Amino acid sequence: MTSAAFTLLDIMLLFRLNNLSLAFGDHPLLDQVSLTIHKGERIGILGPNGAGKSTFMKVLLGRIQADGGELWRAEGIKVAYLDQQLPERDEQTLYDYIAGGLEGLGDLLRQYHQLTRDSNTDFSDQQVLDRMASLQKQIEQVDGWAVEHRIEAMLDVLKLPADAKMKTLSGGSRRRAALGRALIAEPDLLMLDEPTNHLDIPTIEWLENTLNEFRGAVLVITHDRQFLQSISNRIIELDRGRLRSWEYGYERFLVFREQQLEAEEKANQEFDKKLAEEERWIRQGIKARRTRNEGRVRALKQMREERRQRRERPGKANIAIQESGRSGTLVCKATDVCFSYTDNPII
Repeated sequence: MTSAAFTLLDIMLLFRLNNLSLAFGDHPLLDQVSLTIHKGERIGILGPNGAGKSTFMKVLLGRIQADGGELWRAEGIKVAYLDQQLPERDEQTLYDYIAGGLEGLGDLLRQYHQLTRDSNTDFSDQQVLDRMASLQKQIEQVDGWAVEHRIEAMLDVLKLPADAKMKTLSGGSRRRAALGRALIAEPDLLMLDEPTNHLDIPTIEWLENTLNEFRGAVLVITHDRQFLQSISNRIIELDRGRLRSWEYGYERFLVFREQQLEAEEKANQEFDKKLAEEERWIRQGIKARRTRNEGRVRALKQMREERRQRRERPGKANIAIQESGRSGTLVCKATDVCFSYTDNPII
């Protein structure tokens, strides 16, 4: 019985991290973090900006090498990744771009699709016919026509024209195309970095339904809290180099996290009070030195080091700016300035 349970768990386990560390300079992004990811989990990654959430994903993908620790990945699993950045505007058609998520089979389907859709293809040319027959045979051997139907269905549900080129698309259309490419391979682990950026509400709702029915594991970074509440069944929080795991969705996470932070704050206050008392003792002068004991001195040094290494909870900064009189000197002049982020004009 025990053996069967272990085997089932082993099959479901996709990733295991053990004491993984990564730092840029003296800034630890991952400080001996441990984590397991199992099939069926829909995990939201939370943390302050700059905490290393996107970097953490890239470590799992193998694009960034950790400084130390163990990263184990189940053999043969498929992993798909949606980058926060939009795909490039290039000459690829939407069909070719989404089929690219299928690696080898996708390349066969792209070649066949290009031959059959290209108006310049000469179907009376025997070499063309032989090439098409060869592609058909290779596709049939791996049941590729069923996958082609999946591509066509994905294009349809995302309202994307198969033959439109990426260079002609808006930011929203390219984001939908990137989602289609990530989903089409039916990966074991789907990593999504800010997936709702540039999406309209109907597409976000479609994505929520799709992820809730997804049979693999999902790892998502998002600032869209309603989306996170809709899809997550586990939260991990990356903060000050540490990783905490919460085995429930976003709404319950907020409640328990606040309780934990309050308890942490109370413990820190008690620690600081004790440290202040010990500092006063050590500074009492000759009388204190006569009665001080080395064990207490060593304990004080350890407390100082513990306080130095404490990762302070991020808070609000108080900034005061005083108004000054005009200096009479031209500081800045701008003429016809334009700035846009992707397709959205800011100035």
